[in-house]
Amino acid sequence: MATVKKIDVLVIGGGPGGTPAAMALAQAGREVMLVEAGRGLGGTCLFEGCIPSKIFRETAVRRHAIAQAGEFGLRLDGREIPAVDWAVVQTRRHRILNQRAQGALAKARALPSLEVVFGRARLTGPRTALVELPDARRSIAFDRAVLATGSVPNRLPIPGAELPGVLDSEQLIEIGFVPESLALIGGGPIGVEMAQIFAMLGSRVTILEATPRILGPVDAVLAAHLAERLEADGIRVQTGVHIDAVEGDAQAHRVRYRQDDKEQKLAAQVVAIVAGRYPNVDGLGLETTAVQHDRHGVKVDERLQTHETGIYATGDLVGHPMFAHWATAQALAVARHLLGAPAAFPRPEYNSAVIFSYPELGMAGLTEEAARAAGLDVAVAAYDYRIDARAQISGEPDGLLRIVYRRDDRRIVGIHALVEGAADLMGEAALAVRNGITLEQLAASIHPHPTLTESFGLAASTALAE
Repeated sequence: MATVKKIDVLVIGGGPGGTPAAMALAQAGREVMLVEAGRGLGGTCLFEGCIPSKIFRETAVRRHAIAQAGEFGLRLDGREIPAVDWAVVQTRRHRILNQRAQGALAKARALPSLEVVFGRARLTGPRTALVELPDARRSIAFDRAVLATGSVPNRLPIPGAELPGVLDSEQLIEIGFVPESLALIGGGPIGVEMAQIFAMLGSRVTILEATPRILGPVDAVLAAHLAERLEADGIRVQTGVHIDAVEGDAQAHRVRYRQDDKEQKLAAQVVAIVAGRYPNVDGLGLETTAVQHDRHGVKVDERLQTHETGIYATGDLVGHPMFAHWATAQALAVARHLLGAPAAFPRPEYNSAVIFSYPELGMAGLTEEAARAAGLDVAVAAYDYRIDARAQISGEPDGLLRIVYRRDDRRIVGIHALVEGAADLMGEAALAVRNGITLEQLAASIHPHPTLTESFGLAASTALAE
């Protein structure tokens, strides 16, 4: 009879929703097993999502900067913009990913009460699981479990989606060349980021989006401004489309779609379906427990506990928002809760995020639309980065700042910025939203000059003077 290993906590998934919980619990002395089905610790963010795409973006932006060198008094003297050696870019990606994955694994394995296992775990009951390894099976009994298996690319029922050369977002990361032309089905964060990356690397890019605008949940004013920027940079943006089919072969494709009841055809060397992601529940064995789920993810309460007492779920597995830092915040909150300590579980209205478009789009808290939908009486303090000293100096003055605040007490409920460098503004933005500071407090804060962050104080001062 097989031996059953008994542990305190089983964590399924070694990404940002699982590893932080496993390490925090092990540091507190709990006997923890962390099971990861992929090639290393880090999850989608490290291997297929935010890190790889930012590595590509860094190459694209640096190439773009060289093209703009003349504006800064730098002469190329006839030398062309650097050609893209895509093999070197991909080699650099692999090196960075391996370095980060190995670093995470070393930290985890340094904890005596944490066992890291690379295999697949499947629940066999409310307190048992089977871990399948390449050469063995292990039966596990646990007191508590944290499910953090993340998400997978959204599959759309498009005829021809299975053709060679029709990629999902993860396959696009692995692509071995820069395509001459690229059609992206999906105008969300993934679609917009990849569109600009490949356009700056020389591809002819078209975005095909089903809804009336790109980046639906994003501040509408900023999304519209970014859409104009995409078009100005040569990226074709088609919204309100219905995809009928993808045709062709591995070297040439044609996308048939309808827009305003008119049939359209788009030729592209590569087609990528990047219409978001959905929670990865396949193979978890949830049917052996009381855990409930639907197409939006595993259902949890305010403490991220499922309908099965003692089993928790975090990150993409529980649905939107799907961000690595959000998953980590949830994981750490669950760990504190399981240790019996006070835990501040993250709330969506305080979340911050960055879409690494060009320019970057940073978000903290509620948009104007979301605030009004929640019944808040709000106003917006706005700022145009065309008048900003730092933005002018950097040569990136295209952008807007929108601070959403309540009219009655002027407390800030959202900060949204579209400007290159917005990512580095979101720390202050998150603090302002989380602590509900007022326009007066923001205006009274002394921001260094010349920096992008002084736009916060200037926007607040202008709104107070109106």
